[in-house]
Amino acid sequence: MIIKKILNNNVVISDNKESQEVVVMGKGIAFNKKVGDKISLIAIDKMFVNHSGSERQEMEKLVEKIPPDIIEVSKEIMLLAEKEIGYNYSEKSYLSLTDHLFYAIERAREKISLPNPLLFDIKKFYSKEFKVALKAVEIVKDKLNVDMTEEEAGVIALHLANSVTDYQDMATTMKNTEIVKNILNVVRRYFGCEFDETSTNYQRMVTHIQFFVQRIMNNELSEETDDFLYELVQSKYPEALQCSLRVRDYLLTKRDITIGQSEIVYLTIHINRVISHK
Repeated sequence: MIIKKILNNNVVISDNKESQEVVVMGKGIAFNKKVGDKISLIAIDKMFVNHSGSERQEMEKLVEKIPPDIIEVSKEIMLLAEKEIGYNYSEKSYLSLTDHLFYAIERAREKISLPNPLLFDIKKFYSKEFKVALKAVEIVKDKLNVDMTEEEAGVIALHLANSVTDYQDMATTMKNTEIVKNILNVVRRYFGCEFDETSTNYQRMVTHIQFFVQRIMNNELSEETDDFLYELVQSKYPEALQCSLRVRDYLLTKRDITIGQSEIVYLTIHINRVISHK
């Protein structure tokens, strides 16, 4: 690979073997280098394909605006997230996180702390992302000597979760989190008990509800009907079905969202797994 443009000592523009323009990142990858020099493959930490000219422009603006040490920290956090969460984050995700970190670090240095009303829910619904975010806060402290709050870790976790769900905007991610919380509250109130939130069945139910809400927001709800399956859960899991119908009523009256028979059936199955082991 040949350097086409140097953005800073750690970021260059090049072409991959498919002749696609790529952003190449690595600590000191451009140190003492010039345009036309070869890139050492062992020096590459992360590489993004430039699918549009706008992404390259965004990267160039970001490198101009943000100090190299923050860019390097953001890259380290992204690599950690990929390892811990098992998701290959895009250039757009990296740009979004880096831009956020820049302003968050500025606020932290000025001792400005912003509240995060969703922190409790983020810990519950995005536990993997939150664990990575806590490590991210430690990286910022270690590399930049900046103390960041747990509330800020929650926002970083939302950025990571947001990047996995088809690049929806942050406002949508926060709205989805609120709906998931309210659905779980409907289930909790219906049965009048608390559930073991560490159990596999509970985690599966939460995951199902998260994707269910995502389908709602993307207008991808299933409209299939299966009378046999509906009658089966009606006879085998009557309490879980009644709870699912409460969820249906909540979505209709509070969110103006209508869900179909198949969505009710699968929600019922997940709810039943939890209540049968509570």
